[in-house]
Amino acid sequence: MYLLGKKMNNNNKYYNNKENINIDSLDNKEFKDDNFCCDNINLKKIKDKILLLKEEINIKNKLVNKLKNKLIDLKKKNIDIILRNKADIENMRKLNEKNISKIYKYSLEKFSKDLLSIVDNLKSSILVNKNKKLNSYINFKGISLTLKNFLMILKKFGITNLNKINKFDPNYHQAMSISYTNDKSKDNKIIKVLQDGYMINDRLLRPAMVEVFKYNNDNIK
Repeated sequence: MYLLGKKMNNNNKYYNNKENINIDSLDNKEFKDDNFCCDNINLKKIKDKILLLKEEINIKNKLVNKLKNKLIDLKKKNIDIILRNKADIENMRKLNEKNISKIYKYSLEKFSKDLLSIVDNLKSSILVNKNKKLNSYINFKGISLTLKNFLMILKKFGITNLNKINKFDPNYHQAMSISYTNDKSKDNKIIKVLQDGYMINDRLLRPAMVEVFKYNNDNIK
């Protein structure tokens, strides 16, 4: 083993070419001071390195937290987008169903209006037969059956008569004639239906043409 350019033998003695020196005769304090200085230097380096590592770890932890927060934000945004898309799809589905239902309900509207003229003619024929008291029972019966079957078919497609409404309603009736009355209870009451009105499902197909009472305040004394 070498120390300061000198060799040490197995008897714990330092020697050179001129003399042998016993290691116990050296000043132990000198060695201890040197070792202490070396230990302090090494310890400081280790501490500095630990501080650097801690700083690096803190920086990396901050970066990890930042990435985690960013990931959470992205997840929230994705969830919002998914929910919004689901809501849009559901609204579109409902709108399509509504449109399809409207098309199904009201696709025959124009065609049905044209059919109503046939109903009017059949009813007029029955009234003529009744008023003239014609003896053609077969003809009268045939027209009545035709009208009945025709109205049944119209009802099957959602077309119904408005004659059950006895009071004037501008949403469903068209006043063709007005008769004034002193009886307040008869105000807006329908006197006579001049032409039947019809509904197709929940929509007005044709307003009923009616004669209606109107209460006259001027006659009150």
